[in-house]
Amino acid sequence: MGSDFDAARRAARRAYELGRLRSSALRAAMVAAVSAAAAVVAVGPDALAWVPVTLLVWIFIEWRGTWLLRGARGGLLAGLTTLALPLSILRPCCRLDADMSSGTCCTMPGACVVVGAMLGLSLALVVPRVPSERRATTAIGMVLGVGSVAALRCGALLFGEAAGLIGGLVAGVVAANLARAWMDRGELGAHS
Repeated sequence: MGSDFDAARRAARRAYELGRLRSSALRAAMVAAVSAAAAVVAVGPDALAWVPVTLLVWIFIEWRGTWLLRGARGGLLAGLTTLALPLSILRPCCRLDADMSSGTCCTMPGACVVVGAMLGLSLALVVPRVPSERRATTAIGMVLGVGSVAALRCGALLFGEAAGLIGGLVAGVVAANLARAWMDRGELGAHS
C-alpha cells in the first residue's frame, strides 16, 4: 500500500513539474520573441544568435518564479533599454558618419561600463520591496533579467565592450539592491 502511495506521489509531482515547465517555456518564449523583435529593429539580425540564451534564461526564471521572477521583471526593463542605446554612446570616439562595425572605429569598453552602471543604478527605481532574506534572490533575478536581454545588444559589440556593458549593469544592479537594503534598514530604525 505504501509503495502505491509513493508511486502516485512521484507521478503527481512529475506531472506538476512538467506542467510548470511547459507554462514557463510558453511565457519565456513570449519574452524571448518580444526581445528578439526589439533586438532586430535596434541592432540587426546578428542579435538573433543570442536569442536561445535569452530563452533558456527566461525558462529558468519563470520555472523558479517568486522572488527570482520579481527581480527579473525589473531587469527585463533595463535589458530592453540597452537595445535602444545608439552605438555612438557605446563607442563615443567614432565620428557619426563612420562605419562603427569597421576596424577604423575605436572601441571604448570604459564607456560601456559607465553606460551599463548608469542603467543598472536606474534599476533602483524598480527594485521591489522584499523581505531581507529574499533580497539576494531578487538581485540575482535582476541580473539574470538584464543580462539575458542585454546579451542581444552585445552581439553587435566587441568582447571588451560587451563585457563592460554587462559588468556595468551587474555592478549597477548590485549597488541598487544595496541601496534598497540600506533604505529599508533606515526605515526600520525610524520605526523602532
